[in-house]
Amino acid sequence: MTKFVKAAAVAATVALVAGAATAQDAPEWLGGELKKPLAETHIGITVLYPGSNAYQAKYAETAVEYAKELGIQATVMDPQGDPAVQFDQIQDMASQRPDALVVWPTSQNALIPAIRSAARDGIPVITSNSPIGEAGRRYIVGHTGPDDCAQAEQSAEMLGDALNGEGNIVVVEGTPGYSVSILRKNCFLDKMADDYPGITILASQTAEWNREKAQTVMETFLTQFGDQIDGVYAFDDGMGLGVISALQGAGKEPGEVKVVTCNQFGEGWDAMKAGWHSGSNKQSPVDDAILAIQTAIKVANGIDVPALQGIETPKVLPGNVDEFERPSW
Repeated sequence: MTKFVKAAAVAATVALVAGAATAQDAPEWLGGELKKPLAETHIGITVLYPGSNAYQAKYAETAVEYAKELGIQATVMDPQGDPAVQFDQIQDMASQRPDALVVWPTSQNALIPAIRSAARDGIPVITSNSPIGEAGRRYIVGHTGPDDCAQAEQSAEMLGDALNGEGNIVVVEGTPGYSVSILRKNCFLDKMADDYPGITILASQTAEWNREKAQTVMETFLTQFGDQIDGVYAFDDGMGLGVISALQGAGKEPGEVKVVTCNQFGEGWDAMKAGWHSGSNKQSPVDDAILAIQTAIKVANGIDVPALQGIETPKVLPGNVDEFERPSW
């Protein structure tokens, strides 16, 4: 995994390669003409917490690399999951008058005043991956990323089917109050209640998107419930891998406890091949980052974009895992 910590150094590196693009270099995906050369286009990007898991690290790495490829000026910042830090980053980047801002929000609502201020100053803001709260959506020009509710419903289906509609499960959540966590919880619970009434949720606890914390949470669940646990839903594959480590440490056999997650990682793909993993879905941080940057460049050039643009997240199951390339993150 590429370590991503120093935003200033990243911004400087990206700026060094700017200058190659001209007004005649409008890429096909733009869907219109450039108002000015790509080399003169400045985009600010703040990413949730690239140090927390492989998906976010790959997203940040892709943002840097794709900015270099395009020749744009990009400031890519890491708020380390702290809404107060990200609030200040949005304000600082907005003060530099960029052509657009891309924000992967750390909080549903805490960032709304900073985003509102940028929008009122004429700086278009795109949210990426995680939606902002409803009250803030009037201040953004568009959102890009996965449909987290659909993913959670897929996870409910995969886990419910793996258990033949009967059994006890535990849930390992992401960070409370974060919109992805809310969607991946509520949509999963609703789908389970509607379609799998024979499944009981024994407990649910946050592991804050952290693999090691997820292992600890699962170890606690195993101590509390032991062999009562038939299945586990983890909000992402990083936490799912922590769950699998706990199951292995407890002497469980592959598939004895069904583990289902969202957005599969490379090690999760391996675990599925080995029989430990019962279901996930494909979600590419590369596609995620590229779509956000392309959208920012479009709005910077006055091109209309849809209010919502998604990336595909098909189910990945033991029966079709070989149809998907092993993720590199």
